[in-house]
Amino acid sequence: MRVIFLRHGIAHDRADPQCPADPERALTEEGRKKAKKACKGLFVVGCRPTRVVTSPYVRARQTAELALETFDLSKDKIVVTEALLPEAAPYALFHALFAFVHSDEEVVCVGHAPHLDRALALSITGDRVPVTSLKKAGAALLELDDLPRPHGELSWLMPPKVLVELG
Repeated sequence: MRVIFLRHGIAHDRADPQCPADPERALTEEGRKKAKKACKGLFVVGCRPTRVVTSPYVRARQTAELALETFDLSKDKIVVTEALLPEAAPYALFHALFAFVHSDEEVVCVGHAPHLDRALALSITGDRVPVTSLKKAGAALLELDDLPRPHGELSWLMPPKVLVELG
């Protein structure tokens, strides 16, 4: 199973006194533009997801909607799950993905740091200590061998700068 881990785009700055609560922080205009180009970059490198799984936080859902648009997927192809919340256990994500393991789906998971990095580490090293550091609108392709047991191979990791230039 191919899983693309995509970190959400640039969101409202937490240091701003007008910043809403963390779950309600939205993408900035710059964040929206970069995330959209990053999604187009994913298309250019051959990603063809059939489903988008996202954190319920606003900035992740907005990034997920940009992925839906880029890959011409209908709104019923989005799954919102607490397994992609920043504080969620990495194992929870792999249990959520198990629902799609026998369907030949390629899935984009839109989430947060350091959760996505911990999930990547768990699947490629067996430990939750991060070996990557996804930047906002950065992505990684994971080829999962076995679910719900997280075991896979990291095919590539792309910083947002590369994805944006491709897009």
